[in-house]
Amino acid sequence: MDESADVGGDLGLYVTAAGGLLGAAHAAGSREIAGFGDAALTVLAMVAGAFAGLLLGLLVGVAVVVIHTVAVAPAVGWWRRRMFGRAALVIVAWSLVITLLLRWWPDRFLPAFLIAGFGGWSVFLARRRFGESAHLGAQAVPHLGGVAVATLVGEQLVFGNLLSTTYVGPVLLLFMTWLSWCGWRAMRTARRVTVRAAADIVWSVQLGLLLSLALVWLAGVLSLTPTQVTATRAVLERAQSLTAVHWAYWLTAYTAIAVSSYLVLRWPQRFGEVRLPVFGVLNTGKRTLAGVNIGLMVALVFTITAVPVSEGAWKRQVEERYALETRHIQHAEGEEAAYEQIHQYVTTNRRVAAHLKPLVVAVHEAAPTEPGQPVADGTLAIARQLGRFQAATLHLGDPRQAPLTVLSGDPDVSEALAALDEAQQARSQQETRSGRFADAAAAAVASTLDIPDIGRSEVVHIVKAYLGGLVEEGRVRDLFHSWARGESVRPAMVRLVSIDVPTLYAAAYDLARRAAVRAGVDVWAFNATYGLGLTMPGESRQLSEVVILARQTHHLTDGSGPCPGCVHPPGGAGTQTGDGTSGGGGRRG
Repeated sequence: MDESADVGGDLGLYVTAAGGLLGAAHAAGSREIAGFGDAALTVLAMVAGAFAGLLLGLLVGVAVVVIHTVAVAPAVGWWRRRMFGRAALVIVAWSLVITLLLRWWPDRFLPAFLIAGFGGWSVFLARRRFGESAHLGAQAVPHLGGVAVATLVGEQLVFGNLLSTTYVGPVLLLFMTWLSWCGWRAMRTARRVTVRAAADIVWSVQLGLLLSLALVWLAGVLSLTPTQVTATRAVLERAQSLTAVHWAYWLTAYTAIAVSSYLVLRWPQRFGEVRLPVFGVLNTGKRTLAGVNIGLMVALVFTITAVPVSEGAWKRQVEERYALETRHIQHAEGEEAAYEQIHQYVTTNRRVAAHLKPLVVAVHEAAPTEPGQPVADGTLAIARQLGRFQAATLHLGDPRQAPLTVLSGDPDVSEALAALDEAQQARSQQETRSGRFADAAAAAVASTLDIPDIGRSEVVHIVKAYLGGLVEEGRVRDLFHSWARGESVRPAMVRLVSIDVPTLYAAAYDLARRAAVRAGVDVWAFNATYGLGLTMPGESRQLSEVVILARQTHHLTDGSGPCPGCVHPPGGAGTQTGDGTSGGGGRRG
């Protein structure tokens, strides 16, 4: 009992230390370090997180020690004293608890149980190998392993994202597969006949569960695009039709094969020393049949556990994608409201849109389009960037972010995929309506502009690109969405189509300088090219200077083509934006 008590105490210490590590890691994991001040705040956050994690870990550790003392150590003692009746009661009770946990949260608890099982096995082997060593460093190896295992289990249980990590999942799976192989070889050569007979059964359970765990990892790392969602839905429906057998039947089949295999190895003289529960099979096919037997048992374990274990991971991916699709729908609704209001305002106040005439002329002069030729992407990119600059000059208040829409109830994967499919169709329809309103708003503005030297088609495209940058890239979209829901007043429309060149230049310089810093451009080189952004007394800024900054910003953030006179990041190419766009005008695809 002393040894058992030591195990319980060590478990409590492992859990407490794991709580501190998890608290520190998650307190500092989401912070960005950009200087000494941020580093100091990160250290303080780590200390606070570690303290809170240690307190929570201490409570959980005490509970673990109590459970071990009350419900585990006595069962071990009863089993050693051959009091099998009492020990069986405890085993049955724990089996019911584990079954309920796996039924309620299979995607959380099955990976955690496997990590705890294989990790505890590794710690046990490390204690046997290093526990009696005279070196303190060697004695600490099992304890470090125990803390690591407890941390991984806690990460999986609390946050459920351990197997979603791209690199952690495969390492754990490979390590556990290697341990299962070593364990199977050790059981195959054990002295006890019962241990040798159970080797194949234990190995089949381990491999089947590891395959299910690999499926969970695969589901976690995949990013579901609409095409992948369609394919996944078809595969799931097909798999459901093929495996439309209750899990109890699969479990019965596995139990029958496993028990038969155990009986054959436990009493080989009665069954001709074969591995399959088939009488009269020749011994020459024993090895082949043994492999088939193990493979069949592994397949049955995978069939039993794959669907419930992977469903949580797939559904979580679908729910995240559904929330993203609904956010895109909200964005498109805000864009539609903004374009509609711009169209109505310009239609009733035609003279106001004349403020945009110098902007169109400046864009044309910077990147002219030959008569009869389509408007170049570079021209549209400059116009769109000017719209972003204009959005940065507006102080229309802070929009109220609409809450993310989540799936109601607790749908299964098929229902969640159906809801996602409906959301994607709604997004497509909403974006189509928003595109029509964008075309109408651009045409309304262009109809008020009389620019003889520029073709009407070019004017429409430049205005549409400008409005796209103004509405779709700034707060304007969210403000109009908030207004459409009745949560705020309508923004002042005159400020959307009025150009104040000094203010526009200040916003353009600030955004261009930020883009240069993010791209790694030398700040001194940027200042030498564009100055410090200060306006001297008596100096007036021109729209052509703003256009130059728009071209520079586009080169740094969206484009990789030539940009004469621009400053260039290391390597000479621009960087891609977060959504992978590469400039252009009008609505985004």
